[in-house]
Amino acid sequence: MTGKPLSKGELERAVLAGGDVAGFAVTPMEGAPPAGETADRDECRPLTALMNGTPEPVADAAVYRQIVGGKDEQVVVTEFLTAHKGESAAQVLSRLDAAVVACADGFTADGGEDGPSTYSGVKRLAAPRAGDQALAYQLTGDYEGEDVPLVFQVVRTGTTVATYYTANLVNAKTPEIPAEISAAQAAKLQSGGAG
Repeated sequence: MTGKPLSKGELERAVLAGGDVAGFAVTPMEGAPPAGETADRDECRPLTALMNGTPEPVADAAVYRQIVGGKDEQVVVTEFLTAHKGESAAQVLSRLDAAVVACADGFTADGGEDGPSTYSGVKRLAAPRAGDQALAYQLTGDYEGEDVPLVFQVVRTGTTVATYYTANLVNAKTPEIPAEISAAQAAKLQSGGAG
């Protein structure tokens, strides 16, 4: 994982764009939320950092996209692509991996607009077959007494980390992130050089 991390401009060229994934529209987002939540326990903080769009260790550069498509355009996925120095990209995944285990029984978080949030559990999901390293997990939030499943996929290609996030606000069923999204992004990074 040696090599220079991608610059902001290189990330902009490497991130998914319209036409890269058939049936999906890709639109730029301004960036991470201005204020996010922080887990009450240190071992769970990698989970809230990722949810805030700012994975740890901190990235050198980041770009954000929203991907919409699928049947009746019901799939809505937020993607962010982050560039990291040296071993930092692999550390993003190892810290998340440890947090999934340590925080399996849930945690609370402060700092969001609506006051403290409760997450009742974290569970590992099948990781996408993409990139050099990948993991996936479900974080179950509580919204007005209802379970809200949030799904995250994190894929490292070289020194670049692609994160995909989706939520199911309709029922408690685990939402899916289409495999073709992570596959297309990993292929685009590999063809352009991910560092």
